[in-house]
Amino acid sequence: MISILTTIISGIGHKAALWGAIAVAIGAALWVAFRRGRLEAEAEFIVRRADARIRSLQTAKEVSNEVQNADRADLERRLDRWMRD
Repeated sequence: MISILTTIISGIGHKAALWGAIAVAIGAALWVAFRRGRLEAEAEFIVRRADARIRSLQTAKEVSNEVQNADRADLERRLDRWMRD
């Protein structure tokens, strides 16, 4: 395998082989950076989605507690604000 690579490298020239190796190294670095960034973005999205779900559950619990603890007159006043006859 090494002898085949040596033959190919000496056949195309040392400068071309050097430029090819540099291009492959840059391509590999870009691919790794892209993949890592994508994975980090997905993880951040999952965390943000979980935080939003927690906030919505807390808000729903607060509203439910407010409605259960409110007196009848307050509930009717709130309902009148939302109902349009």
